[in-house]
Amino acid sequence: MTLNQTHNLTEFNRILKTGHWSRLIIVTVVTIFFWLAQFFYQYYIYESGVWETAWVRSHALAGTTLLAVSLFLSIIFKFRPALAGQWLWRRNLGVAGFVLIFFHTTGVMRFYFGLDYFNPWPAWQSVFYTLNPFINPILFGLPSMAILVAMAVTSSDWAVHKFKKWWKFIHRFVYLAEVGIVYHVILTGGAVMKTIPGYLLYIIGGSVIIGQIYWWWRISRLLLFRNLGFWVGWGLIIL
Repeated sequence: MTLNQTHNLTEFNRILKTGHWSRLIIVTVVTIFFWLAQFFYQYYIYESGVWETAWVRSHALAGTTLLAVSLFLSIIFKFRPALAGQWLWRRNLGVAGFVLIFFHTTGVMRFYFGLDYFNPWPAWQSVFYTLNPFINPILFGLPSMAILVAMAVTSSDWAVHKFKKWWKFIHRFVYLAEVGIVYHVILTGGAVMKTIPGYLLYIIGGSVIIGQIYWWWRISRLLLFRNLGFWVGWGLIIL
Protein backbone atom coordinates (compact mmCIF):
# COMPACT_ATOMS: atom_id res chain seq x y z
CA MET A 1 0.00 0.00 0.00
CA THR A 2 1.39 3.38 -1.02
CA LEU A 3 1.72 6.34 1.32
CA ASN A 4 -1.11 8.12 -0.51
CA GLN A 5 -3.41 5.10 -0.19
CA THR A 6 -2.62 4.85 3.51
CA HIS A 7 -3.43 8.54 3.98
CA ASN A 8 -6.73 8.19 2.09
CA LEU A 9 -7.73 5.14 4.16
CA THR A 10 -6.87 6.93 7.41
CA GLU A 11 -8.87 9.99 6.34
CA PHE A 12 -11.83 7.82 5.35
CA ASN A 13 -11.79 6.05 8.72
CA ARG A 14 -11.60 9.40 10.51
CA ILE A 15 -14.69 10.63 8.65
CA LEU A 16 -16.57 7.42 9.41
CA LYS A 17 -15.79 7.54 13.11
CA THR A 18 -16.72 11.20 13.50
CA GLY A 19 -19.93 11.28 15.49
CA HIS A 20 -20.32 7.50 15.24
CA TRP A 21 -21.54 6.89 18.79
CA SER A 22 -23.75 9.97 18.98
CA ARG A 23 -25.39 9.04 15.68
CA LEU A 24 -25.87 5.45 16.82
CA ILE A 25 -27.44 6.57 20.11
CA ILE A 26 -29.78 8.99 18.34
CA VAL A 27 -30.95 6.36 15.83
CA THR A 28 -31.39 3.78 18.60
CA VAL A 29 -33.44 6.10 20.81
CA VAL A 30 -35.59 7.28 17.88
CA THR A 31 -36.16 3.67 16.80
CA ILE A 32 -37.23 2.57 20.28
CA PHE A 33 -39.65 5.46 20.74
CA PHE A 34 -41.03 5.05 17.23
CA TRP A 35 -41.69 1.36 17.84
CA LEU A 36 -43.24 2.09 21.26
CA ALA A 37 -45.61 4.58 19.62
CA GLN A 38 -46.57 1.96 17.04
CA PHE A 39 -47.07 -0.68 19.75
CA PHE A 40 -49.15 1.71 21.87
CA TYR A 41 -51.41 2.39 18.90
CA GLN A 42 -51.85 -1.29 18.05
CA TYR A 43 -52.35 -2.45 21.67
CA TYR A 44 -54.51 0.34 23.07
CA ILE A 45 -56.34 1.74 20.03
CA TYR A 46 -56.50 -0.53 16.99
CA GLU A 47 -57.05 -3.92 18.65
CA SER A 48 -57.19 -3.29 22.38
CA GLY A 49 -55.50 -5.78 24.67
CA VAL A 50 -54.24 -8.27 22.05
CA TRP A 51 -50.53 -8.44 22.83
CA GLU A 52 -49.45 -10.92 20.14
CA THR A 53 -50.88 -9.07 17.14
CA ALA A 54 -49.76 -5.72 18.56
CA TRP A 55 -46.20 -7.10 18.76
CA VAL A 56 -46.27 -8.44 15.19
CA ARG A 57 -47.94 -5.42 13.59
CA SER A 58 -45.97 -2.76 15.44
CA HIS A 59 -42.62 -4.27 14.44
CA ALA A 60 -43.80 -4.72 10.85
CA LEU A 61 -45.07 -1.15 10.46
CA ALA A 62 -42.18 0.48 12.32
CA GLY A 63 -39.55 -1.61 10.52
CA THR A 64 -40.88 -1.08 6.99
CA THR A 65 -41.37 2.63 7.65
CA LEU A 66 -37.74 3.03 8.76
CA LEU A 67 -36.60 1.09 5.70
CA ALA A 68 -38.69 3.42 3.56
CA VAL A 69 -37.12 6.45 5.27
CA SER A 70 -33.66 5.01 4.57
CA LEU A 71 -34.50 4.58 0.89
CA PHE A 72 -36.09 8.03 0.79
CA LEU A 73 -32.81 9.55 2.00
CA SER A 74 -31.15 8.05 -1.08
CA ILE A 75 -33.61 10.01 -3.21
CA ILE A 76 -32.91 13.20 -1.25
CA PHE A 77 -29.13 12.75 -1.66
CA LYS A 78 -29.57 12.58 -5.44
CA PHE A 79 -31.46 15.87 -5.43
CA ARG A 80 -29.02 17.43 -2.96
CA PRO A 81 -25.56 15.90 -3.53
CA ALA A 82 -24.12 18.15 -0.83
CA LEU A 83 -26.02 16.03 1.72
CA ALA A 84 -24.57 12.74 0.46
CA GLY A 85 -21.91 12.90 3.17
CA GLN A 86 -24.68 12.03 5.64
CA TRP A 87 -25.14 8.56 4.12
CA LEU A 88 -24.28 6.91 7.45
CA TRP A 89 -27.66 8.06 8.78
CA ARG A 90 -29.27 6.18 5.91
CA ARG A 91 -27.31 3.04 6.72
CA ASN A 92 -28.12 3.17 10.44
CA LEU A 93 -31.82 3.70 9.78
CA GLY A 94 -31.80 0.79 7.33
CA VAL A 95 -30.20 -1.52 9.89
CA ALA A 96 -32.67 -0.33 12.54
CA GLY A 97 -35.53 -1.15 10.19
CA PHE A 98 -34.08 -4.61 9.60
CA VAL A 99 -33.85 -5.29 13.35
CA LEU A 100 -37.52 -4.40 13.80
CA ILE A 101 -38.53 -6.58 10.84
CA PHE A 102 -36.49 -9.41 12.34
CA PHE A 103 -38.61 -9.19 15.50
CA HIS A 104 -41.71 -9.08 13.31
CA THR A 105 -40.62 -12.27 11.53
CA THR A 106 -39.80 -14.15 14.73
CA GLY A 107 -43.08 -12.94 16.24
CA VAL A 108 -45.04 -14.32 13.29
CA MET A 109 -43.27 -17.67 13.58
CA ARG A 110 -43.84 -17.79 17.33
CA PHE A 111 -47.42 -16.51 17.70
CA TYR A 112 -49.01 -17.58 14.42
CA PHE A 113 -47.22 -20.86 13.72
CA GLY A 114 -46.22 -21.95 17.23
CA LEU A 115 -42.62 -22.53 16.25
CA ASP A 116 -40.94 -25.19 18.38
CA TYR A 117 -37.21 -24.55 18.04
CA PHE A 118 -36.40 -28.12 19.06
CA ASN A 119 -38.77 -29.64 16.52
CA PRO A 120 -39.19 -27.04 13.77
CA TRP A 121 -40.43 -29.16 10.86
CA PRO A 122 -44.19 -29.06 11.61
CA ALA A 123 -44.07 -25.26 11.84
CA TRP A 124 -42.14 -24.91 8.59
CA GLN A 125 -44.56 -27.30 6.97
CA SER A 126 -47.45 -25.10 8.00
CA VAL A 127 -45.63 -22.00 6.74
CA PHE A 128 -45.54 -23.56 3.28
CA TYR A 129 -49.14 -24.73 3.34
CA THR A 130 -49.40 -23.44 -0.24
CA LEU A 131 -46.77 -22.28 -2.71
CA ASN A 132 -49.06 -19.64 -4.20
CA PRO A 133 -47.56 -16.35 -2.92
CA PHE A 134 -50.81 -14.46 -3.49
CA ILE A 135 -52.55 -16.81 -1.08
CA ASN A 136 -49.53 -17.23 1.19
CA PRO A 137 -47.78 -13.79 1.28
CA ILE A 138 -45.03 -15.20 3.49
CA LEU A 139 -43.50 -16.45 0.25
CA PHE A 140 -42.94 -12.80 -0.68
CA GLY A 141 -41.65 -11.95 2.79
CA LEU A 142 -39.08 -14.72 3.23
CA PRO A 143 -36.89 -13.91 0.17
CA SER A 144 -37.06 -10.23 1.08
CA MET A 145 -35.95 -11.07 4.61
CA ALA A 146 -33.03 -13.11 3.26
CA ILE A 147 -31.90 -10.11 1.19
CA LEU A 148 -32.22 -7.80 4.21
CA VAL A 149 -30.10 -10.20 6.27
CA ALA A 150 -27.37 -10.13 3.60
CA MET A 151 -27.50 -6.34 3.54
CA ALA A 152 -27.48 -5.99 7.31
CA VAL A 153 -24.45 -8.24 7.88
CA THR A 154 -22.53 -6.29 5.22
CA SER A 155 -23.57 -2.86 6.52
CA SER A 156 -20.28 -2.11 8.21
CA ASP A 157 -17.13 -0.14 7.40
CA TRP A 158 -15.20 -3.40 7.24
CA ALA A 159 -17.58 -4.87 4.66
CA VAL A 160 -17.41 -1.73 2.51
CA HIS A 161 -13.61 -2.05 2.28
CA LYS A 162 -13.54 -5.85 2.07
CA PHE A 163 -16.09 -6.38 -0.70
CA LYS A 164 -15.63 -3.06 -2.56
CA LYS A 165 -17.54 -3.34 -5.88
CA TRP A 166 -19.26 -6.53 -4.73
CA TRP A 167 -20.67 -4.54 -1.79
CA LYS A 168 -22.60 -2.30 -4.19
CA PHE A 169 -23.76 -5.37 -6.13
CA ILE A 170 -25.11 -7.00 -2.94
CA HIS A 171 -26.90 -3.85 -1.82
CA ARG A 172 -28.59 -3.31 -5.18
CA PHE A 173 -30.73 -6.34 -4.32
CA VAL A 174 -32.62 -4.01 -2.00
CA TYR A 175 -34.79 -3.11 -5.00
CA LEU A 176 -35.84 -6.73 -5.42
CA ALA A 177 -36.51 -6.96 -1.68
CA GLU A 178 -38.56 -3.79 -2.00
CA VAL A 179 -40.84 -5.46 -4.55
CA GLY A 180 -41.35 -8.44 -2.23
CA ILE A 181 -42.06 -6.19 0.75
CA VAL A 182 -44.62 -4.17 -1.21
CA TYR A 183 -46.50 -7.35 -2.17
CA HIS A 184 -46.25 -8.71 1.37
CA VAL A 185 -47.57 -5.50 2.93
CA ILE A 186 -50.43 -5.11 0.46
CA LEU A 187 -51.56 -8.73 0.83
CA THR A 188 -51.26 -8.92 4.63
CA GLY A 189 -51.94 -5.34 5.71
CA GLY A 190 -55.71 -5.33 5.44
CA ALA A 191 -57.61 -2.81 7.53
CA VAL A 192 -54.55 -1.80 9.57
CA MET A 193 -53.20 -0.03 6.48
CA LYS A 194 -56.20 2.33 6.67
CA THR A 195 -54.96 3.72 9.98
CA ILE A 196 -52.45 6.47 10.80
CA PRO A 197 -49.42 4.08 10.83
CA GLY A 198 -50.57 2.57 7.54
CA TYR A 199 -51.07 5.93 5.85
CA LEU A 200 -47.64 7.07 7.08
CA LEU A 201 -46.07 4.01 5.47
CA TYR A 202 -48.04 4.58 2.26
CA ILE A 203 -46.91 8.21 2.04
CA ILE A 204 -43.21 7.52 2.63
CA GLY A 205 -43.16 4.31 0.61
CA GLY A 206 -45.06 5.92 -2.25
CA SER A 207 -42.63 8.85 -2.26
CA VAL A 208 -39.74 6.39 -2.47
CA ILE A 209 -41.22 4.59 -5.47
CA ILE A 210 -42.00 7.85 -7.29
CA GLY A 211 -38.49 9.15 -6.61
CA GLN A 212 -36.87 5.90 -7.75
CA ILE A 213 -38.84 5.89 -11.00
CA TYR A 214 -37.93 9.53 -11.61
CA TRP A 215 -34.19 8.93 -11.20
CA TRP A 216 -34.34 5.66 -13.12
CA TRP A 217 -35.86 7.51 -16.08
CA ARG A 218 -33.58 10.54 -15.79
CA ILE A 219 -30.34 8.52 -15.62
CA SER A 220 -31.47 6.12 -18.36
CA ARG A 221 -32.33 9.03 -20.64
CA LEU A 222 -28.88 10.55 -20.13
CA LEU A 223 -27.40 7.18 -21.13
CA LEU A 224 -29.74 6.97 -24.15
CA PHE A 225 -31.52 3.98 -22.60
CA ARG A 226 -28.58 1.72 -23.40
CA ASN A 227 -27.63 0.92 -19.82
CA LEU A 228 -28.39 -2.35 -18.07
CA GLY A 229 -30.05 -0.39 -15.26
CA PHE A 230 -32.79 0.71 -17.67
CA TRP A 231 -33.86 -2.86 -18.36
CA VAL A 232 -33.49 -3.98 -14.74
CA GLY A 233 -35.54 -1.00 -13.58
CA TRP A 234 -38.17 -1.63 -16.23
CA GLY A 235 -38.48 -5.24 -15.05
CA LEU A 236 -38.91 -4.14 -11.43
CA ILE A 237 -41.54 -1.57 -12.43
CA ILE A 238 -43.48 -4.27 -14.30
CA LEU A 239 -43.36 -6.43 -11.17
